[in-house]
Amino acid sequence: MTEWLQIRRPGVILVLSACALVAVAVVLLARTHPSERKRAVDDYPELFAEEVLCRHRGDVLAHGRKAEELARLRADRYPYDPGDGIRAVHRYQEAEACYRSAGADSAASRVRQARIALTVRVNTDYAAARLNLVNALERERWSAALGEIHRLLLLTKHLRRHEYVEWLNRTIGRVAAKASTSS
Repeated sequence: MTEWLQIRRPGVILVLSACALVAVAVVLLARTHPSERKRAVDDYPELFAEEVLCRHRGDVLAHGRKAEELARLRADRYPYDPGDGIRAVHRYQEAEACYRSAGADSAASRVRQARIALTVRVNTDYAAARLNLVNALERERWSAALGEIHRLLLLTKHLRRHEYVEWLNRTIGRVAAKASTSS
């Protein structure tokens, strides 16, 4: 019987140690948040999900022309301010809706073409900024990550309450601190 206890004691200690390690791992995994990569790549909002209507009640054709002109001006500024690209797409959507209300199908078609082209460009830049952020975070290139977060915040400014935007706002402080210490 003494032999059996001597053989069993190391086995019991091994099983208890394994159980303790599994318990520690479960507790640690339960406390972790989704990875930065998953959040930056998978949990992002669409930039142009809502439909924009013609809000003008008077001369909708004139309002459509004005909205189109504002959209063109904003689109020209997009390379300098990503937020202007978002505002330009919204003005194009408004102009298109006004032209449709006025029965100006050719003008609505022209504006739709411009809106689609700018939307593709902005969405492509948005995807690139998200990917660049993931790469910068993984490689601990904090200055580059900080620049991408700023760009993403400008692109998502109109989506203030979205979880992704809140994550960007929380992350920017930590990344800024790391960028200032690594310089």
